[in-house]
Amino acid sequence: MWETLYDSFWDKLCRFCCRLTRDQDAAEDLAQETFLRAMGHAGLLSSLSAPQQKAWLFETAHNLYCDAARRAAKEQELLQKYAPAPGEEPADDTASLAMSGVELAAVFDKLPLRDAALFSMRYDEGYTAAELAKMTGEPAATIRTRLHRIRKHLQQTLKED
Repeated sequence: MWETLYDSFWDKLCRFCCRLTRDQDAAEDLAQETFLRAMGHAGLLSSLSAPQQKAWLFETAHNLYCDAARRAAKEQELLQKYAPAPGEEPADDTASLAMSGVELAAVFDKLPLRDAALFSMRYDEGYTAAELAKMTGEPAATIRTRLHRIRKHLQQTLKED
């Protein structure tokens, strides 16, 4: 099935991704990520017709692109909000502490391993709460609540230090 899927749709999917990203390398990465997601949904894809498989692949690529764009916009917003302007001294507040990798790493190490892994998978690797819910077997609302509590704990710890 994979060879047929790849042979049938790789070139078309890469061109579609290239139109989205306007960068050949990013397009190939996006197409590869789409096929990795497809491997995780092999049972579903094997039950679909070829046009439905194509639609699933293109929709997944589009969703992955949108997720990455939202994540990049959020990262840019946070950088603008917390990073000091060029030539400006950083303020002595929680934001500047958060920007210090050493101090943040020390605070992060205080988290229980389960919470640290969840936080890292969400904010470093970019998994959504729904994806994390599938991985952990917990409801997505529980994942969001846990992430909220972890963020609050990190903020409190940074304020105390």
